[in-house]
Amino acid sequence: MIVTRRSVIAGAATGGAALTLSKVRTAVAQAAPRTRYNATSPQGKAMLGKYAQAVTKMKALPKTDPLNWDFQWYTHWIPGPTNWQQAQQIKAQTINTVFAGRPPSDPHRLLATAMWDTCQAHAFNPNDPNDFQESFFLPWHRFFVYYFEEIIRKVLNDDAFTLPYWNYLTSSANDRIAPPEFRDASNPLFVQNRNSWVNAGQPIDSAPGMIPLNNDCFRETLYSRFCPAIDNNPHGATHVDTGTTTNMGAVPTAAQDPIFWIHHCEIDRLWESWNRIAGRNNPVWPNRSFVYADAAGNSVIRQCKDADRVALLGYQYDSYYTPPFAVAAAAPGPMAAAFTVVQETTRAVATGPLQIAAGGSRITLQPPPELALPTANLGAAAVKQTLFQMSPGEQLYLVLGDIAVPTLISTGVNIYLDLPQDQKGTGPTDVHYVDTLQFFGIEPRGAGGTHADHQRTFNVTEVVKRLDAMGLLTPTPTVTAEPASELRDGLPVVGRVSLIAG
Repeated sequence: MIVTRRSVIAGAATGGAALTLSKVRTAVAQAAPRTRYNATSPQGKAMLGKYAQAVTKMKALPKTDPLNWDFQWYTHWIPGPTNWQQAQQIKAQTINTVFAGRPPSDPHRLLATAMWDTCQAHAFNPNDPNDFQESFFLPWHRFFVYYFEEIIRKVLNDDAFTLPYWNYLTSSANDRIAPPEFRDASNPLFVQNRNSWVNAGQPIDSAPGMIPLNNDCFRETLYSRFCPAIDNNPHGATHVDTGTTTNMGAVPTAAQDPIFWIHHCEIDRLWESWNRIAGRNNPVWPNRSFVYADAAGNSVIRQCKDADRVALLGYQYDSYYTPPFAVAAAAPGPMAAAFTVVQETTRAVATGPLQIAAGGSRITLQPPPELALPTANLGAAAVKQTLFQMSPGEQLYLVLGDIAVPTLISTGVNIYLDLPQDQKGTGPTDVHYVDTLQFFGIEPRGAGGTHADHQRTFNVTEVVKRLDAMGLLTPTPTVTAEPASELRDGLPVVGRVSLIAG
């Protein structure tokens, strides 16, 4: 049972909208949960066989049908830029082409207008800065996958279908190989424009310049930190590692690849896994809703709070992810309100931009003005203590902000903390290694921009502790950026570099 735009409007007209939503939640809670399986399990492989059939059937439907493959793809984003003004022009052109001859009041045309180009949080609407929010990244995609799965059940007339997940966040490199069904050129799940090594059966992060997947997001105890962390890695990293900038490597073309959906099924599973760790709570969601198409092709409006946990939507996973490292529980207390600003203190900043060069670039961080005077007469040990000390529950973050790129960039840049000037970094095995900067969702700015501020935030707590224990931490910390492979696409610039505690 689902709530459509019609039922919400009708309920509101009779004063019964709240009752309708209550009945929906009760029905879902009473139904036996469906189970999503690992794509490599026997059950998951059986579901991939069904999925392949559904892809063929969805692509054969008219493009005006909300159950059509492209209709769903365009919900994520229509091919073209995510630059808002240009994207709106392309959206209008696409709708006029797809719905040529149909009146403006056509329900599927109205649905496309409401649904398409609504992926959170990889766009920026200068007319409404609240239109796309990082905090909505996880609930928006949970609903997106949920209704896509319902559509497949409808297309196949198979109520038992569930979408498998790609279990790539393990210690085995084999799990980072795309399942064989996606690499078989005779299978509808295959697409040509993935990265060549992916279709050749190599781990997605094995090629030079690719982004090593990590589970650092599970070190975060607050949703406001966890959501952007998982969005960056493994989410964005998997996009870049899997596909080119005409495929998974760019937001507007990502959802055309069938592998997109099992990737986002895994991201959804990881979010639910994080929620199952003691002390991890989602925020109190604001009254924000999104529009999707249900299995009947009707408009359905869902609020963030209805995506809080998978049980609310009547499904579960066959297993959940447990990080191999010890995870500290958050202090007991009420859930944080949505968009609560985490109390942060700037410990060090760069005085200029970090212009990434082909051979690598290095910049020194200095105490900000509010710390500069107190640290001016301190010794090296006292300065290090001031910059890097952490009170209980506090963590340190390296923030790379105002990132500008000349064109879409499909390779990564390794980031190091306090790497000596006469050394080259060695990647993830280097004690100075922070993470690999990836550029998924970062596009060249044009009229209106694509984000208010392209930013990546890395938790460097463990790096700082490690360097300090080894005597390698200095009172004048540096940040080094070294392209993991040749940046054929151009050289990016990081406008802001800072070390913060929070």
